[in-house]
Amino acid sequence: MSRVSGGQLAALLLITDAFALLCLMGNASAAAACGFLTGVVLQFFLALPAAYYYKNGGTLKDAPKAFAWYYLIYLIWWGGMLFVMLWNVSGDLSIPAENFSFIPEKLLISGAIALTCLYVSSPGIKALSRSAVITAAVGAVFLAVVIISSFIHGKIEYLTDISGSDGFFGELGRGFVLSGGLGSFIVLLGFTRGNPVKCTLGYFIGKAVLFTAVPLAAAAVAGGVMEITEFPVIFAAELSQPFSSQRIDSLFLIIFVIMAVFAISLQTAAASYLISLIFPSFRKLRSTLALVLMIGDAFLMHEIYQYSSVYVTAVLAAVIAVPLLMILSRKRERRS
Repeated sequence: MSRVSGGQLAALLLITDAFALLCLMGNASAAAACGFLTGVVLQFFLALPAAYYYKNGGTLKDAPKAFAWYYLIYLIWWGGMLFVMLWNVSGDLSIPAENFSFIPEKLLISGAIALTCLYVSSPGIKALSRSAVITAAVGAVFLAVVIISSFIHGKIEYLTDISGSDGFFGELGRGFVLSGGLGSFIVLLGFTRGNPVKCTLGYFIGKAVLFTAVPLAAAAVAGGVMEITEFPVIFAAELSQPFSSQRIDSLFLIIFVIMAVFAISLQTAAASYLISLIFPSFRKLRSTLALVLMIGDAFLMHEIYQYSSVYVTAVLAAVIAVPLLMILSRKRERRS
């Protein structure tokens, strides 16, 4: 797999994070922002062992295959979660499917996204990371405009309303589940040019800003109707309307779909690499297999509560438990 810069890796990961935040279900409040930000800080410190592992010459390729298996299963799970998120919001965003009414909507959306992801991810992570920088820049400008508009047109008193909050630890858990992209972060961190610790710091700084500003902006503009909307961030973006003469709904839909494609393509590229590690002779259709497994996983788990503690455990294992085991395994190999 080709090397990427720390900035390119951060762009890929932040696109995934932004997509997950746009699909946020439940309450968005200052309490949520506080819980999310605390989670990001914790995730940074938890990710340091993995960064030091790669800095000291460790690779996922040289680690026991059991670790590659874990991250492959994890990426299939998170890719499935991304498909479920896309299905959940498709009704609110009115993704057109009337012309193909004979095909189930979920299958139609999944197929269209999967074909696009195959095309985007087929050149490899290097090409994907280059285009991700442009996408991340456009997405950042769009989100910045929406966030600023939300604070201008919103009400400060909404930020103090925590009646719908799940409590600090509940919001902390939600933040960890929304951070499912940490699996691909651990897998791809070993392919970054430069110091992995600095790359880790740069990514988490951007993530801290994103996970704080987005829920605060959503609360400021949609706090008064939080009880009647299932997707507060999307609803807030529709309400903010920063341009008086032009609605942003179509632009928002375009950016949303592009983010979905990049988020799923990243999981696909990382999963394809892991498949090549586990099955070296399997050279063709790895990305296709990964996408089929993700869609199948999505159909199996779409009824499961999205913010289950099981998912929090999976994220924690991916970011800290498995990297620590990799470090211990490498130390044992050196001693022997």
